[in-house]
Amino acid sequence: MTLKNEDSKATRILSLYDRLRKGFVLNKDELAVEFAVNPKTVQRDLDEIRMYMAEHYPGESVVYDHRNKGYRTENNSDAAVSAVEVFALVKIVLESRAFNKPELDKLLHAVISVVSKAEQQAFKDLILNEKFHYEPVTHGKPILERIWHLGQCIMKREVIAIGYTIMNGEERERIVHPLAIVFSEFYFYLIAQFEGSEHRDPTFFRIDRIKTVKLQGRKHANRRYEDGELKRRVQFMYGGDLLRLRFLFKGPSLEAILDRFPTAVVLAKGEEGTVIEAEVFGKGCFMWLLSQGKHVELLGPEELRAEFAEIVRGMNGLYPLSDDIVT
Repeated sequence: MTLKNEDSKATRILSLYDRLRKGFVLNKDELAVEFAVNPKTVQRDLDEIRMYMAEHYPGESVVYDHRNKGYRTENNSDAAVSAVEVFALVKIVLESRAFNKPELDKLLHAVISVVSKAEQQAFKDLILNEKFHYEPVTHGKPILERIWHLGQCIMKREVIAIGYTIMNGEERERIVHPLAIVFSEFYFYLIAQFEGSEHRDPTFFRIDRIKTVKLQGRKHANRRYEDGELKRRVQFMYGGDLLRLRFLFKGPSLEAILDRFPTAVVLAKGEEGTVIEAEVFGKGCFMWLLSQGKHVELLGPEELRAEFAEIVRGMNGLYPLSDDIVT
């Protein structure tokens, strides 16, 4: 069936517009042959698209590319995402190892699609080897939809019941007030408070271990955590009281410590090192302190120092000085 002239024109303009938005360079003479119209007709189509974009997409325009001998879109908006910025996002996604391979492919396709066709090929060449050797974290579960669903629950202050698998494999159900989602060390976490609990400090649930989420049909009255302020104190994904650590740092890179603890305050500097104070939730900080060896001495709080000292003494017992070195 032959299309009416107006239908044919609409189809042609939509096709041109779609190609421009996807980053193609359009040659007027080639298009005239493809659509069996006069080149002047194609020019009028492009002019209509140019006027439409000027009205609906400020900062974007249709321009003639002399080098490639065709028309393409150009984005002069301050909000435009550059190829460099997209490349940085792609590298972060790959380094996170947080997504299984099907979700990784979808994410990379979505992120890379915002740049031109020519730049897309450059991206594929740059990340080909890294993508080939990409090794996701062990759980291998899809998590994007679950993250989005929980994000909606946080925004709407929904009370939810979550079915959750703890580290030893046991399954439990908890009624919680979801407060925030954070990412740390390969995993996404839901930060929430138990309903009816006396403790007001947050609890952390790895999102890949959440098997079910059920709305309870009511809202909670807790104020939403200020994500930025919360993340400044959440470093080790362990629940517990808000602690004010004080430690002596003797290592070479003070900058690395200040980056690790966004709440860190330098109290004093001397020959022995730098005294630092920082706020964190829970005792997950012990793992970091142990990783620093002799470069960090925990000074307080006193009860925390005593507990940490006991852990260190227990470790010393594993490696008595009289042990022969096995070669």
